[in-house]
Amino acid sequence: MQLMKSSYTELTARGHVTDLLKPDETLEMLETYGFAVTQSPSVTVSTADAHREMAAIRSDFGLGEPYVPLLYRDRDEPIVTEVTRKGGSDHPVFHTGEAQGWHTDGLLEDIGTIKTTLLYCVSPAHRGGSTFLLNAGRVFDELRAEDPEAADVLLQDTILGRRSTIPGVDREALGPVFLELASGHYATRYGEGRVERWYPRDAAEQHALDRALRFFRARRDDPDVRIDLLLRAGQCLIFRNDVLAHGRENFTDDPRHPRLLLRSLHTNAPKKTS
Repeated sequence: MQLMKSSYTELTARGHVTDLLKPDETLEMLETYGFAVTQSPSVTVSTADAHREMAAIRSDFGLGEPYVPLLYRDRDEPIVTEVTRKGGSDHPVFHTGEAQGWHTDGLLEDIGTIKTTLLYCVSPAHRGGSTFLLNAGRVFDELRAEDPEAADVLLQDTILGRRSTIPGVDREALGPVFLELASGHYATRYGEGRVERWYPRDAAEQHALDRALRFFRARRDDPDVRIDLLLRAGQCLIFRNDVLAHGRENFTDDPRHPRLLLRSLHTNAPKKTS
C-alpha cells in the first residue's frame, strides 16, 4: 500500500468510483488510498442484486466469507448486516439515523483483525448519511515526527478500552490505538465516540494522551487525510478497516424509500486473485 504517502485531495480531480467489472482498477485504488467505490452496471438495484454483487467482490478480491464480530455471536445476527432505521431495535447506531463518530469496525476484536469492510448502498437517505474516512496511519506518522512522546502513548497495549453500548451487553476490549506493521504501515483502532475509554497510567501519560488526541482532532478535518463519500444506489464502498478510521453523518429518510446499506466484514485484505 502507498497509503502513507497518498493524498485524498488529488481525488477531487481523479475521482474515486471504479467500474465493478474492472477489478484491477479497484485494486489500484485500494492499494493507493485504502478504499475504492465500485459502481454497479445496473441502473437500479434490489437487495438480492446487492448480495450478488457483494459476493462477486468477495471473490474478485479474495476476501473470503464474511466475519461475524465477537460482539454479535450470541445475538443471532446475520453475517451481512442491514444498516437501516428499524423501530424497536436495541442497536445504538445501525438502526437509527444518528451520526456515528470516528471508529473502526470490530469493537472487541484485536487490532488489525478485521482488515476489510464492504458497505453496499441499496437505497440512499433522503438527506445526509455520508460516510467519512480518515487516513489514520498517516496522521499518526505525522504525530510521531512532531511529538514522539504523545505518539508512544497510543502504542501502549492497555491505553484504549472499547466498551459495548448495546443494552445488557457489558463487554470491553483493551488494546493499543496503533500497532506498527512490518510493512511500515500502522494498524489502527482509533476512535473518539461513545464506546472509547482511556487508561493512562499517570499524570504524565494523561498529558501526552491529551496532546495526541488534540493533534488528531486538529488534523482529521483536513481534506488531504479525510474524504467524505455519499454513496448512491448500486455503489459499494470497499475500505481497509485495519488502517483507516471511519464515521457517518446523521440522515433523514424518505419513508417510502428508506436508506438501506448492507455491511460485511472480512479478515482478509484485498488481493489479486487471477
